[in-house]
Amino acid sequence: MGIEKYLVVTDLLCSREFPAEDGRSDLGIAGPGYHTAALATSHGLRVADPALRRQTQERFHEDLEALAALLAERWGEPSHIGLQTVLLRTGDEEIPEPWARLSHLVADAYLWEAREYGRWIVLGVADRDPADEIRLLLTATETDPP
Repeated sequence: MGIEKYLVVTDLLCSREFPAEDGRSDLGIAGPGYHTAALATSHGLRVADPALRRQTQERFHEDLEALAALLAERWGEPSHIGLQTVLLRTGDEEIPEPWARLSHLVADAYLWEAREYGRWIVLGVADRDPADEIRLLLTATETDPP
């Protein structure tokens, strides 16, 4: 999927109704108050050479920066949100979705408030787990950041 298609997915996630229950959607996963799409996913990195994994991480982060620049044209400069503290808080308190799940996947992300949709837009690279594939994730949620 190219950057232009990422923008189409962004528009879809901003305009779709949220489902009543957690589950899969045609774009990824969704639940009450959120949609998350994997814009890009690596293949075979679970057992790949660490150098190949680093190279793929760099490419995904480059795609993240390119998309972030386009989204900044729509919604202004993003906030940067570190999700490490959110991850730590999941052990002691109930963190709402999609934030709890994102904190397990993404170390830090870009965040915009898309006021015209009444949603937060979160963009990050899911690369925390070296035994998992790398994904470029985009989330639209009505739940305020924790």
